[in-house]
Amino acid sequence: MMKRRSFSPLTGRSFKNTKKPGTKPPLAGNPENVHYTDDGHSQFGTLPVPGEVFMHQPQDTLRFLRQTLLLRYSLLLWVSSLLLAIVCLWMRQTLFSNYELPLITTLTLGGVAFSYWGGQHLKMRPGWRPDVWIATLAGAHGIYWGVQASMGGLCHTLGIAYAVLACIALIPQWRSQLMACLPVLLIPALSDPGLSQKTLFELHLPLMMLILLASWQASNMAYRNLESLIDRRRLTTQLSRHRDQLESIVGRRTAELEAINQRLNDEVSLRQQVNQTLLKSEEQMNMAMAASGIGFWDWDISGRRVYHSDQQRFFGQVTDAVDYIDLESWVDAADRALVRRALRAHLKGRTRFYHARYRLHRPDADRPIWLEDSGRVISRDDQGRPQRMVGTRRDISKDMRLQEELRLSSSLFNNSPDGVFILDSDQRLRTCNRVFSQVLGRQKSQLVGHGLFDVIRTEQRNRIAQGMTNNGRWQGEIVALRDGHHRFPMRLTLTAIRSTEGRTSHYLGIVRDLTEQQHTALELDYLNNYDKLTGLFNRAYFHQLLKQFESHEPLMSNQYAVAVLNLDRFKAINESLGQDIGDQLLRDVSARLNNLQDPVRSVARLGGDEFALLLDYGGDRQALDSALLMALEEVSRPSLIEEHELIITASLGVCLVHRDNLHQLLNQAITAMGQARQRGGNTLLFYRQALSDRPAERRKLVEELSKAATSDQLRVDYQPKLNLKTGMIDSVEALVRWQHPKRGPIDPEDFIPLAIDAGLIGQISDAVLQRACVDAARWQRQGLGDITVSVNLSASQVYREDLYDRVANALKQASLEARYLELEVTESMLMEDANHAQDFLNQLRTLGVGLTLDDFGTGYTSLNYLKRFPIQTLKIDRSFIQEWRQGESSPVIEAIMAMADSLKMGVVAEGVESREQLNYLKRLGCGHAQGYLISRPLPADEMFTLIRHANLPQVFDNTDRVH
Repeated sequence: MMKRRSFSPLTGRSFKNTKKPGTKPPLAGNPENVHYTDDGHSQFGTLPVPGEVFMHQPQDTLRFLRQTLLLRYSLLLWVSSLLLAIVCLWMRQTLFSNYELPLITTLTLGGVAFSYWGGQHLKMRPGWRPDVWIATLAGAHGIYWGVQASMGGLCHTLGIAYAVLACIALIPQWRSQLMACLPVLLIPALSDPGLSQKTLFELHLPLMMLILLASWQASNMAYRNLESLIDRRRLTTQLSRHRDQLESIVGRRTAELEAINQRLNDEVSLRQQVNQTLLKSEEQMNMAMAASGIGFWDWDISGRRVYHSDQQRFFGQVTDAVDYIDLESWVDAADRALVRRALRAHLKGRTRFYHARYRLHRPDADRPIWLEDSGRVISRDDQGRPQRMVGTRRDISKDMRLQEELRLSSSLFNNSPDGVFILDSDQRLRTCNRVFSQVLGRQKSQLVGHGLFDVIRTEQRNRIAQGMTNNGRWQGEIVALRDGHHRFPMRLTLTAIRSTEGRTSHYLGIVRDLTEQQHTALELDYLNNYDKLTGLFNRAYFHQLLKQFESHEPLMSNQYAVAVLNLDRFKAINESLGQDIGDQLLRDVSARLNNLQDPVRSVARLGGDEFALLLDYGGDRQALDSALLMALEEVSRPSLIEEHELIITASLGVCLVHRDNLHQLLNQAITAMGQARQRGGNTLLFYRQALSDRPAERRKLVEELSKAATSDQLRVDYQPKLNLKTGMIDSVEALVRWQHPKRGPIDPEDFIPLAIDAGLIGQISDAVLQRACVDAARWQRQGLGDITVSVNLSASQVYREDLYDRVANALKQASLEARYLELEVTESMLMEDANHAQDFLNQLRTLGVGLTLDDFGTGYTSLNYLKRFPIQTLKIDRSFIQEWRQGESSPVIEAIMAMADSLKMGVVAEGVESREQLNYLKRLGCGHAQGYLISRPLPADEMFTLIRHANLPQVFDNTDRVH
């Protein structure tokens, strides 16, 4: 059934026949107190008078009020009793020396808690009587103060003061006052020894009797005042109820009369308007409109009411509780003026029909819907003013979307920069756009009706036909004929369009002439990426190659290198023999560099006599060094140019690619090249970040480092190694740190090269060795157990003849057994002179110290050398740990583990920073782990505390850092 509402088709406002403002709602049924006279008029009977006796709530009783006041004021008594007791005990100098302070504190806290929670409980259970408990607590305090008063002096005075406070605080109830005061009155009189006879009979008893008498009178007065207050409250409540009931009865009777009149009017109106034929016709019309998706609206203009059919479908979730639909505010702002103009023109009689299309924003929809309204005025008054208007409403959202899509498709078809054409099911051209005709150089009339391969003539027709037959689609670049003989490149895309039955009804084709694009691309590519003189990549293209490292994830360490090569004394050749000879020499050098084999990947000319090389050496440092030396050899080979045999050398600077220098690769390589030229040229240097590049500042830093080596600026920190089998920290690595007084902490990677260049590294290394041995021995004496300390040997130490003696002396001075000392050496130290390395390692092994190969995997130690060297432990470089990704395996790590297992060597993994890395290493059977997950490097005292108090279970439970 259709629901009737009063809506305007334009504004959507509803007009209900509601009650007048300020009236009460009518009562159901016939009012009992309305009497009717003989002439049919009604009059009110006698209003019912509310009963004189009311059922009062417990909160309105005198007892509830007294109990409430008693609980509220008793808080004052408990706190005052405690404060008076503190004064009394302080005067007696027994404040903390006996049980009295805890006793009175307990009584006070109990009283405060009872008064507070009792007030809450009384609100929920008004019939509850807390006065008995209050009287008991007051009596307990009274007994305490009776005992205190019997001692005389200030305590006697304070006891009487308590009695006065009790009379004031417990004034709502005489029994509680009496319970509080009687112990103060009687205990001093009955105690032995107590107060003196004179004090008792002349002061105590009269004063207490007077207090009791005054409290009794005050309690009686308070009782009478409370009774008066309750009576006034009840009288006020009764008068208010009488007034409210009278107003309610009057309003109810008035509303009932209005409801009766309204129902009579509605019944008369319905009998005049509604009949059975109209209802049947209306139902049939609604069924027809619902089936066709059309809604109906009927606007009573004079009555300002409107009826909408199928309101749910057009306006969404609208319920009877909504007064009106503000349709005008729902109409899209761009369409409101159009709707107003169309409606106004029809209402004024300027058009036969009203018609409008507009977008409507429904509250329950994300996007607007399109509606189409049509209607006409069917009734006007004598002055021609419209009285009634009817019409239909239809949701045309789908039609508008299809119309918009058709318009966009047409625009795309005609304005596309590509040639677009349509074939029928027989692959004959139906239509095409202007660009398609231009691409083929023929008029549209010459193309329509012809077959596909008559229009597009290409030798690849068989491949295209086969692709369309197999896949219903073909895309690729072809060579076609223009004007019947001119060949040109073209990109062709063909797609089959199928009907609802699945049959191919048409084909859509798109073509693009690639002639200009290919020419332009080739020219731009050469101009942008190549050097005109040498044919090598230019500087811009080389920068693009280096830029790719920033998006390379994960970036493998020790994988790539960037080298910059500069010809030595090329300027002299250019000036003496001329620029043409110089250009020819540059072309000759370019050809030689470009012919270099792996690992050289790319060669570019940066400008002038400067070249750049990108090398992918895959972690093989030996291959990298060989390729760089080969580049220098190729450049230095004689060049015969015209009548001149030229021999030239080059300076080569190399920068290894890692995560921290991706934006400085070329600059660092150029810096290293400049340093190679300063050393005379014909050499190569790897870039190393220096603490300072300015000579004056560098000399100053060397002086400061020399002072630091003999002072306390250089300290030794320790980083623990976690035994993955036992879960204990059983070894640490000694690491030197420089705390500069002005610069703050300086990274070892910065000051260690400075120490090497200044010849201070040996002195610093010896100091670290001695300090590590002393700390390890001290930890053992302090009960830490078998803690092994490892120390890194520098290159200067390795090649000193007295290394054995220095290690032995350090152990002897510290009283440390040799088995608790490990010495770490790097692969590069060993491979520089393998025979010497084998000799000094064997000497150290006879001493009893452990030997560890540090940063294993980054150098080029062969398996044969590992068998020769008395190495006990391999230390996996942190780069391999960082490159491992969760859920994957690391062939390098697993290969190292397998090799160590076959050689019966231990393994330490450094750089462990996550729980996943630790678990992976445990699964592989790694012996020890070292890294920030375990702990950062710490001073000796903090390391002692860490080892002693380490909570070992959290090593395996916590997902964050262990320490």
